[in-house]
Amino acid sequence: MRVAVFAGGPGIDTDRVSSIASSCDIVIAADSGADVAAACGIMPSKVVGDMDSIDPDTMEFLKGKRVPFEVYPVEKDMTDSEICVSELPADDEVTLICSLTGRPDHVLSNMMMAIRMHEKGRDITLTDGIYDFIPLCGPDSISIDGIQDPDALAISLIPFTEVKGVTSEGLYYKLDDTNLTPGSSLSVSNKVEQGGNSFTITVKQGKMGVLIVPV
Repeated sequence: MRVAVFAGGPGIDTDRVSSIASSCDIVIAADSGADVAAACGIMPSKVVGDMDSIDPDTMEFLKGKRVPFEVYPVEKDMTDSEICVSELPADDEVTLICSLTGRPDHVLSNMMMAIRMHEKGRDITLTDGIYDFIPLCGPDSISIDGIQDPDALAISLIPFTEVKGVTSEGLYYKLDDTNLTPGSSLSVSNKVEQGGNSFTITVKQGKMGVLIVPV
């Protein structure tokens, strides 16, 4: 089952994420993610979190629509977003709609959460409708095809641990069984090769994120 989880934060492209959420089977909002969903014209099936940041008008509107609220204490061991994702069945395909340009602690926390959950077998990606983050935990691979405007994108591979055996196909700067070290800029700001509209990345061992950004 495909699930969209809305989190809060700035810089979210409501047009694109509205399209993404509309294609999912279930939509859940994490606290002020309900405000983002409302801005997209999307009605969540439920709202989860401590409700310390949701707009009161959004809450009143959703309660009037009989949307259930799953309320947690403010002092807890997980973010609202992680609670939402953690309670989903393990085989669900999850798109976490969250800011990738907002508070650095929230952005990094969501990226690390995605990597940790993907390592356990969960299919999860992050997007704000502008940037996309895809976790890889070796042995692993991704293939992205049908890119409409490849010249307008940069593809960065961000290692979170030592990563071994990274191979790319379809990227301008080729990687062939390459090892990547956290903090190295070797794999930052790659691009789709001239005339192409797809790329594939495989990794043998280690944890990293593929960040696709507009340029």
